[in-house]
Amino acid sequence: MSNLILDSLEIEGFRAFEHLTIERLGQVNLIVGKNNVGKSCLLEALQIYAHRGSPEIIQNILASRDELGEMYGQITEMSIPAVKYLFHGREIFVRYPNVDTFKIGPVGDTDLRLVVNTQWNGRKNEDIEGMGVYSPGINMLFGKEPFLSGPLSEFFAPLFRYSPLRRVEGTACTFVPANSLDENTLTELWDNVALKPGEEDVLRGMHIIAPEVERINLIGQERRSARIPLVKMRSVPEPIPLRSLGEGMTRLFGIVLALVNAQDGLLLVDEVDSGLHYTVHPALWRLVFKIAARLNVQVFATTHSWDCVKGFQQAAQEGGNEEGMLVRLERRQEHIVPILFDTSRLSIATRQELEVR
Repeated sequence: MSNLILDSLEIEGFRAFEHLTIERLGQVNLIVGKNNVGKSCLLEALQIYAHRGSPEIIQNILASRDELGEMYGQITEMSIPAVKYLFHGREIFVRYPNVDTFKIGPVGDTDLRLVVNTQWNGRKNEDIEGMGVYSPGINMLFGKEPFLSGPLSEFFAPLFRYSPLRRVEGTACTFVPANSLDENTLTELWDNVALKPGEEDVLRGMHIIAPEVERINLIGQERRSARIPLVKMRSVPEPIPLRSLGEGMTRLFGIVLALVNAQDGLLLVDEVDSGLHYTVHPALWRLVFKIAARLNVQVFATTHSWDCVKGFQQAAQEGGNEEGMLVRLERRQEHIVPILFDTSRLSIATRQELEVR
């Protein structure tokens, strides 16, 4: 097995997770479970962990859930309450001296754990009752080393200062949302692999659905800031837009392109089955397992699809190893708990058609 970035995962105080402990992870991990059990929250926690609490990443996560509201893109003190959505219970900054914390990292390894907490700065001015008004701030540590601290009102500002503390190097991480990658992201990722071995991997991915694809490239068009993917088909004289081949081809392109860009890092895919016919899943997972092992990428993907689970199991079993892990999140009373299925256990479950989603 390749060197895993996370051989286990512990999340405490983040969003839906009061305390989640996943004792074992694989090279490729499929996250399943009913609605509102924290599958997307788990991917968000991994994004924040990989990017070491990047203000830009946190802002994007909050905006994707409409939690910044009309304040998105405007840095004012009214932006402060949005950060409460990151913490379990969503009830921070009610009044001094409330402090909240969330922690993300491997189980039991405090040296590789990201800690994010709120803090309250000194008295800013007197309120009408003379009780004092305090300014909230944010503080981050990786292991025992503090690396970010400052007023929360400036947290999302482009020039947010990390001084006097140093910045901690993060981990490579690419994220594919359920509604696929936008044109600008596709362009950036393509430029990283064009005319390199990763381009051949992307082409092999396209062959899962359309073996007649010979070449692919991103071409600029008039009146569009981003370039669009065009493909050259064996039986068609002129290149055609990738999107004209259907949603599945576009989804497949984004997933494989993101995968080859995640070398020595994490690939996160929300609703990996979106837009893909059930017959595609086994071949897609075979390719994911193969590339992930070669490029040392740890993969986390979510799904509700039984066909996706079966395709995952087939690919994992064919590899003859224990690189795959299915993690089912389940709500028990007020707590969310994981149920783990390694390759052998998942094989029994799918053979007997036991419900694992």
